[in-house]
Order: sequence, then structure tokens, then C-alpha cells
Amino acid sequence: MRPLIGSLLDAVRVFERVQRMFHPTMIREHGEVLHRNARELLSARQAFFTGSPGLSSGKEEDVITRAVDLVVESARIFRSSGDMQTGVFAAMRAMRKICRAKEGLFGLRGRVAEIDEFFREGPRDRTAPAGNAPDRLVHTGVEADPYARGASSLFVPASPAGPDPLPLVIALHGGFGHGRDFVWTWVREAGTRGFVLLAPTSVGATWNMEDPLPDLSNILKQAERAVEHCFADTNRMLLTGLSDGATFALRCAMLPSTPFSAFAPVSGVLPPGEVSRAAGRRIYWIHGAHDWMFPPERARQGSSRLLGAGAAVTLKILDNLAHAHPFEENAGILTWFDPGLCLPKAERSAGLRL
Repeated sequence: MRPLIGSLLDAVRVFERVQRMFHPTMIREHGEVLHRNARELLSARQAFFTGSPGLSSGKEEDVITRAVDLVVESARIFRSSGDMQTGVFAAMRAMRKICRAKEGLFGLRGRVAEIDEFFREGPRDRTAPAGNAPDRLVHTGVEADPYARGASSLFVPASPAGPDPLPLVIALHGGFGHGRDFVWTWVREAGTRGFVLLAPTSVGATWNMEDPLPDLSNILKQAERAVEHCFADTNRMLLTGLSDGATFALRCAMLPSTPFSAFAPVSGVLPPGEVSRAAGRRIYWIHGAHDWMFPPERARQGSSRLLGAGAAVTLKILDNLAHAHPFEENAGILTWFDPGLCLPKAERSAGLRL
């Protein structure tokens, strides 16, 4: 089983690299990479079952087999369209299945060391004190529909040893996305560094820029529920997001008052509105030099307007990024937000394996 698990995790990492480097003009190239990846995974599964005839079905085997099927199906979906427009939506559907594979594998992290390490930034060198609760993932509002609007996914790290409440990172998905998928963008860091992670889902198909109050009210309601589930500190809340989620985060930074301590938009734009209200707000803005949806000049212009209004803005334009979330930037965002979230030295040296 171990060789198959290794092949499966490597296959998921390939999807993460494609997601990180995704560009519509490279759909065919991405599809070929994923197709080869799926063929190698199928070969690994065939070798495993050929070498283990009569294997009895168990929880681990069922989850691994299901995850393999999802990865292979994801590659098929990704290659199903040759034109650019439908290819983007096919890629989104494919990535959603990868998220379902991760969700299944996440349930095995306490039983399989390789899977446990996959959901961390490096090898585990710390354990929760005896008797304390392990980390857990809680979905709210998805009982009738796994992709219901207005729902949320909450990751609670292992119980802290100290008396202080944990920072709360609120991560907003992109247009037509869902918190149940976007939560995986930050789970490694949350489990390793020990902060509470909330991934809410927009009330409508995407975040409402013209009237942000319904979405904002839902986000704050979900944040209060997070306090009920764990030791979260609503006085230390980072609002981050991708694409429409990033734009909505900036919209919240422009409100007359805000409960958030800092904002970290990724691949978004400054929405229309009065920027003077953003005075004093802390903003760490990441954008791709090759963003095919929002040209980087819009990020530079938006950053300049915010700086002129008195906001404390750091703008980082990445040369090797298009319109995607750069996983490797999570560490910098977190350290900027709260130096107490800096990765322990032993784990920092191990690095993130993608």
C-alpha cells in the first residue's frame, strides 16, 4: 500500500503545481502533463493489486482507491475541452475533484505517516499535549447540499499548549468557488503553525462588491461560530482571498469600520468606492505579472490609490505567476500578519514539498 500512497500523493502534488501555474493558453500543455500523471498512477494501482491478490477491503484501501479514481477522472475532465473558454471551466471542475480526493485522504492523516506529512509544511516534530483534541475539519451548512451557498469550512488545529487564543485566518474563494474547496489552500500552514482557518462561501455565486453587507454578515456569523468551536481570537483576524475573494477583501478594507486586523488579497483588483476609508489599514497585496484576468497594472494603480489614502500597503508582483494562488507565498503572508506565526526553525528548514 505504501508505494501506491506515495504515487497518489505525488499525483496530487502535480495537480497543485498545475493549479499554481495555470494559464488558459497552456490548457493543452497542462492536460498532457496531467494525462501522463494519471497513466503513471493507474500503473501504480495495477501493480499494487496485482501484487496483492485477494486483498480484503478496508477503510484505508477504500479511501485510497476512491482518491485514485478522483485523480484519474480529474485528468480526464481537464483534457476534455480544447478551446480556451470551456477549458477554464473544465479545469475548475477537475480541481474540485482533487479537493474531494484531499478531503478523503485528510481522514487518514492520523493513520498514515506519509499522508500526515502531506498536510503539513514539513515532517511533524511536535505533538499535541496528551488528552488534547487533535486537529479537525468542520463543514457547516452543507448537510442538504455539499456545495450550498453561504456555507463554511472550519479547520481547527490541535489544542494549543498555551493560554492565549489563536489567530483567525479567513480565506475567501474566487468567483463561482466554494469554501469547501478553497480551505485546502491554507490547511498545511494552519495545521503546522497553529491558527484557526475559516473558509466561508459567498451567499451568491460570487462575492457581492456592490452590496457587501450580506456576505460580510455571513462571514462574521461564521467567525462567531468558530469561536464556539475553538479558542479563536476575533481581535486577530486576517482576511485573505483569491480573485473575486481578493477584490471582496479589498472592498471590506474600504468600509467605514472593519473587524479585520489585516488584508491579504491575491490576484484581485481594487473595487470602485471611497478609498479614504482605508486609511491606516494593513494590506499585503500579491499579484501575477502574467495575470490573464486582471492585468498587473490594475494592481499597481489600486495599490497607489490606497497608499495615497493612507493605507499601509505592500504590493508584490510575482514574475512567474498568472491568475492563481501562489502556495509558496502563504508563509510570507502569515509572518507579515503575525510574527508569532513564523514557522519553527526545524520545520522551516524542511520546507514545503509540492
